[in-house]
Amino acid sequence: MKKFFGVLFRSLQIALNLIESWGGILFLGLLFSSIFLQVVLRYVFSTPSPELFEIAQYSFIWTIFLGAPYARRFDAHIKFDVIFLRIPRKGQLIIQIAFDLFFCAVLIITLFPVFKDVFFYKMIKSEVLRIPWTYLFMCFPVFLILTFAHNLIWIVKNFIELISNKVIAREVEPWD
Repeated sequence: MKKFFGVLFRSLQIALNLIESWGGILFLGLLFSSIFLQVVLRYVFSTPSPELFEIAQYSFIWTIFLGAPYARRFDAHIKFDVIFLRIPRKGQLIIQIAFDLFFCAVLIITLFPVFKDVFFYKMIKSEVLRIPWTYLFMCFPVFLILTFAHNLIWIVKNFIELISNKVIAREVEPWD
């Protein structure tokens, strides 16, 4: 049973890494390329491209909504933890687990209305490229699901540390 959960946990981490890392790289590359081409078209050829502007906007949105769960993966969001750090480690773990459980509940509660709204937007299309807004706004439910998955991982890690007093090794942040 322990081996099964280990394999399941590792598979979840690989899937999350593929979506967040490569999805983020893809959309960031698309953002950079479209802005670069916009500058070239506007200032070299004097022909602005509204298509590239729209691609840049939506690439930026997708990059942000894939980057936030990626930061959650490494517990790297900015925190005001002056008082929190003075609490004993067991108290910190209990508080982290409680807040992560609360946040998971909020994410689950908001997920279904968000999906309903996103699929409602299929009849509206973007102004220039005529892409259905469902594809453009799907980044928010993806953000909710990825953040929920990372919160579950942190809940399990913190709970194991709380029960066993063994500190679980953290993933090394790629930007360190």
